[in-house]
Amino acid sequence: MKISDASIIALIELLNNHYQTNIANRFMRPLLLQLPVKKWVWDTIDSFVQNASLFDYQQFNYNDLYQQLLAFSHFILVTRRQLLPGLRNHTLRFSGPDKILMDMAVNTFPSNINLLADYTKQLYSKLVEFDKANATSGELPPYLQYVELADMMSYL
Repeated sequence: MKISDASIIALIELLNNHYQTNIANRFMRPLLLQLPVKKWVWDTIDSFVQNASLFDYQQFNYNDLYQQLLAFSHFILVTRRQLLPGLRNHTLRFSGPDKILMDMAVNTFPSNINLLADYTKQLYSKLVEFDKANATSGELPPYLQYVELADMMSYL
C-alpha cells in the first residue's frame, strides 16, 4: 500500500530537513561516523535522506518507512549513549570562526537529537494510524507484523 496522506508527507519532510540540517551537518557528521552504528542503519538512513524529497511524487511504501524509522531509532539510541556524554570534548580541536560554529553545533546537538526522536515518534504514530485505518479485516495491521518495532519506542 502506498501512502499519500499530507500529514505523513509533511512529517517525512520535517524529519529529513531536521536530520540534514541539525544532525548530519558538516560539524557533527565526522563525529557521527565514528559511532558504532551498524551498516544497515547508515544505509537505511542514507536511503531515507536521498529519497525523502521524492516521497511526494513516488508515494513510498509504508513498509520501507517502518524500516527507516527503526534505523533512526537505533541511530538515536547509539548517539545518546556513545556521543552525548563526551560531546563537549570535541570542540577543542577547532579554532577561529569554525570553533564558534562547532560550539553552536555541540551546544544544540542534544536538543536536536531529542527533536529527531520526537519527529520519529510522531511519524511512527501517524503510520500506525494509517495502518489501522487501511488494514483489511481479519488481518493484522502491518505494523504489528514487525517484531522489531515493539522495541523502537524504548530506543527513543
